[in-house]
Amino acid sequence: MGTMDNARLIWDKLCAAGLTPAGAAGLLGNLHAESGLNPRNLQNSYENKLGMSDQEYTAAVDSGAYGSFSTDGAGYGLAQWTYGSRKAALLAYVKARGRSVGDLDTQAGYLLQELQSLFPAVLRLLRATVSVREASDCVLLQFERPANQSAANCARRAALGQEFYDKFAGGKNMNYLMTAAAFCAKLKDIADNRKTAYMLGPWGWPATDKMITRATTQGSNAKTNRQWLPQANAIKDEGFLFDCVGLIKGILWGWDGDMRRTYGGAGYACNGVPDYDAKKMIDCCREVSTDFSDIVPGEAVWMDGHIGVYMGEGLVVEATPKWRGGVQWSTCLNVAAKQVPGTAGSRRWTKHGKLPWVDCAAKETEKEDDEMFTYEQWKEYMDRYRRELSPDHDQCWAENELAAAVAAGITDGKRPHDFVTREEAAIMALRSKG
Repeated sequence: MGTMDNARLIWDKLCAAGLTPAGAAGLLGNLHAESGLNPRNLQNSYENKLGMSDQEYTAAVDSGAYGSFSTDGAGYGLAQWTYGSRKAALLAYVKARGRSVGDLDTQAGYLLQELQSLFPAVLRLLRATVSVREASDCVLLQFERPANQSAANCARRAALGQEFYDKFAGGKNMNYLMTAAAFCAKLKDIADNRKTAYMLGPWGWPATDKMITRATTQGSNAKTNRQWLPQANAIKDEGFLFDCVGLIKGILWGWDGDMRRTYGGAGYACNGVPDYDAKKMIDCCREVSTDFSDIVPGEAVWMDGHIGVYMGEGLVVEATPKWRGGVQWSTCLNVAAKQVPGTAGSRRWTKHGKLPWVDCAAKETEKEDDEMFTYEQWKEYMDRYRRELSPDHDQCWAENELAAAVAAGITDGKRPHDFVTREEAAIMALRSKG
C-alpha cells in the first residue's frame, strides 16, 4: 500500500476509536514525521549499524533469527518505538495475534492500546480537541518526545497534520463521500418512502425480530428503547430503525435500504466517518454558526441532544420519537416564520454546520426535466426538421426500388420521405416475405 492508503487505514481506525478529526490528524502528522507511515520502517541510522534493510530487519524479528528487537535501541514502526519496554510490549502484542511485527493494522491497534494504558491524558485530549495544532503538539511533546522539540519542529508536524485534516476531514483537497444534493436525496427517500421507527443506537437497522430484540435488550439504551417497541413492531420486517445521528451516520456508512443485511447495507465507522454522538458530530463540522441566514441544504442542524439535516426552504429531515415518530420532515423555525404545511412539527435549532464528508459547495448539473420539451414543442421542432430535409429529397434517390415495392404490394408509395412507424415497418417486412 502507498502512503495515502496507509493514512486512510490509520485514520479510519483512529476515528473509530473516538478520536476527533483534529485529534486523528495531529497524531497522523506525527506518525508521518516519524516513519513516513511505513510500519516496517527501521531507524535510518540503524540500517548501516545492523546491516539490515527495513524488510530484512522485519523478517529477522518475525522469524526469531534476530533476538535483540527490544534491547537494540533502534526506532521501529509507525511511531518509531525505541524504548525497550515499549518495543517488548509491541512484539508481545503482535505475536499474540499471530501477525508480523511490521503489520500496519496490528501496529495501529497497539498504538491505541498504548495510548489507553500508558498515555490516557493524551488520548483524552485527542478525543476532545478541535485543534490540529493542539493535538499535534500534545503528541509530539507527551507521546513521541523526540530530541527536537523546537517551535519550528512543532509547526512542521502540525502542518503535516493539517494536510491530513484537509484530505480526510474537509478542506480544499478533501475527497468527499457525496454531494449535498445526493445526501439530501437519500434523506428525502427515507422520509418519503421508507417505514421507520425511532430507537437509540441504530443507524438504519432492519426492523426484524433479531434487531428489535438487540436494540431493546443489549447495551445502555435497551431500557429506554423499550418504550418505542409498539412503533418498531408496527413496521416489523417492513421498515428500519434510526436515531437522530444514526440517520446521518447510516447514510455516510453506505446504507442502501437492504432488509437482508444486518445494518440495512451500511457498514460501521467506515469511509472515514467515526461513530460520533450528536454533539461530536456538530463539533467536527466546518463553518459552525448560530446565524441561520446563510444555511444551505445538506448542513447539520443541532440542538442539545439532537441533530438533523437541513433540506432547504425551511425544511429539515430528522429522526425523532416526537410527532409521528421515526424519520420525518419538520420545519426549521430559524428559517421559516411558522410551521410549513405537511411537516410533522417544528422546532428552533441552536446552530448549524457543514459535515466534513458532504460537499455543500458542489453545483448540481442542470436537471434533465428543465430541458425537456412539451409535446407541442416537440411537434413544432419535428415539423421544422422535416421541412428542412425536404429540399434535399425533391428527387427520390430510390425511384426504381420504390416503384418495385409498390408493384409488389409492399407499400403504397405515399410519403416516401417521411418517418416510418414500427407497425408500418413490421407490415412491410411481412409483405416482403410474400
